[in-house]
Amino acid sequence: MKQLTTLLLLCCFALSYGQRPAKQISNETLEAIKNDVWIPFMEAYDQSDSQKLKSIHTEDIVRVTQDQNLIETGESYLTNFGQFVESVKARGSQLGIAFAILSTAMDDGGELAYQTGYYRFSSRHGEDQDFAVRGYGQFHVGLKKENGSWKIWLDSDKHIDLPHEEFNAQEIVYELEES
Repeated sequence: MKQLTTLLLLCCFALSYGQRPAKQISNETLEAIKNDVWIPFMEAYDQSDSQKLKSIHTEDIVRVTQDQNLIETGESYLTNFGQFVESVKARGSQLGIAFAILSTAMDDGGELAYQTGYYRFSSRHGEDQDFAVRGYGQFHVGLKKENGSWKIWLDSDKHIDLPHEEFNAQEIVYELEES
């Protein structure tokens, strides 16, 4: 009987907890995350700027590359990522990335956020006039405020097959104008 009572209490708790209304994320917060993280991220790719790329991550970043079953952390990840971006520049190529935000969750204190979405990766080589889309991925990021700015402390992604139309159909899409 004691086990049945415990089970009923757990079920009631789970049902009532699952019916909490969704937390509303303010437009101000979404705009701050966009300006602190997503715009500089896209600019860092566009400009092959490893320092700008590093500046939007925390020093203790945790990076999960799901396709490779790989976890990297901290300065070694940031150095490797920065070297990749710089090597693209040295080859005379340019990268592009755009983001479609699917969901945002936030703690009650307004210091932590979690976003999911898609990214579109593109590049152009040498004298190419236009960027060519190279693929799509799905991402999950943990964000936290440090000294008043949002930073990425967790970054996880994997490549996915995604129609261009589905990417563009999302309510929130961030992309730079082509230069």
